[in-house]
Amino acid sequence: MIQTNMSKEKVSHRKLSVAVIGAGIAGTCLAIGLSQNPLLDVHLYEAYPNVGVRGAGLALHGNAIKAMDIVSPEIKQTYFRKSHFMANEEEMEMATQIVVGSGQHAGTLIAELGRAKGRRSVHRAHFIQGLLEDCIPKDRVHFGKRMVSVEEMEETGVTPSKIIATFADGTTGEFDVLFGSEGVKSTTRKFILGADHPAADAVNHDGWRCFNNLVPMEDAKNALPAESIEEVRMFCTPLGYINGLPVDLGQTYSISCYQRDDKRSNSDTSGFDASTWGTFCPEVTSLISLLEKEPKESWKMQDHDHAPVYYRGRVAMIGDAAHATAPHAGNGAAQAIEDAAILTRVFAHVTSKYQVDAALKAFDQVRRPRSQKVVDITRNFGRLYSQDEEERDIESMRRQMREGGMYTNAVDMEAQAQAAVLMFMKAI
Repeated sequence: MIQTNMSKEKVSHRKLSVAVIGAGIAGTCLAIGLSQNPLLDVHLYEAYPNVGVRGAGLALHGNAIKAMDIVSPEIKQTYFRKSHFMANEEEMEMATQIVVGSGQHAGTLIAELGRAKGRRSVHRAHFIQGLLEDCIPKDRVHFGKRMVSVEEMEETGVTPSKIIATFADGTTGEFDVLFGSEGVKSTTRKFILGADHPAADAVNHDGWRCFNNLVPMEDAKNALPAESIEEVRMFCTPLGYINGLPVDLGQTYSISCYQRDDKRSNSDTSGFDASTWGTFCPEVTSLISLLEKEPKESWKMQDHDHAPVYYRGRVAMIGDAAHATAPHAGNGAAQAIEDAAILTRVFAHVTSKYQVDAALKAFDQVRRPRSQKVVDITRNFGRLYSQDEEERDIESMRRQMREGGMYTNAVDMEAQAQAAVLMFMKAI
């Protein structure tokens, strides 16, 4: 039986059940933004039993701050509460400094990325914990819920269409809309693209691996010059790059070493070998001395080749599930918040599940080209950082990084949001 317009009208007045899968930065920001529409019943599902201190620190760029303003002022308030204020004055502009760390150009400043006033740094996990504490009711967050499959059931007769998510604990959930923000190994991505699609799985084309350690700030101050504590400085070498930044409100220093295993002389072995970094400039070796005490975590870095679309039916992917990117440009978290900003603005106008396709199409058309270009820019940055000393062209590096940095940071987020809303309104 074909559903009548009257019955569709009745369905449109009930709340839409919305699942956000994955409580990372993308998922938490999106859940906060969507919840502002009283017609959306939003729940957040996280695979882990809690938000543990996993991953590394970050210093969000200007485009992330602009995107926060569109999603909710609560997000920026939490970021400021949880982050360490690096500048001596709130109005002082700061940026991530990209510095050559080896060879004849050692110490040369190549670029400054993410320039913004009142630059702050925070551990990723502390930021997420703050968002969950400050902005999302506890009964809307469900831990220990790892989604293993998703399917969309078509409308048949009097049975309305629905999305069914199956979790690893054997439970299922039925929703009107589902957003996958569960990271680089996303189940949602495989559903949208198909498990056999060439872009379904994450890749690591250049053999990147990250090693991270957290040390007491006092240890960092004893080993490093003051400017490395007060600013974010990243040192490039033929093996990769290394940086450090304050987290935990300035009580802890996070060191991250990003290494291209395919450029190591002993690339057939894995793990961290401090001796391979021992010939670089003094600040690099000082950072390595802090890291080699005990590299707490290591992981292979992965990103995504371009997906042809970010949604299928009423299922969409955001953040690392849609456009995972390496940290070379420091913009992965910012791109996740940009996703949340566009979806928040568009879904503020959604009143029926029959409008969801138009809303997701507008999101896809605005966000996919930009986010995928950021993936490309980031890959290029990583290759520039890890050039052999004889390959380096300082002026070419500066030009490419200036152009890439302008694209990532100098975006007009309000114009992007307005463009997406206009596409949606024209389609409904």
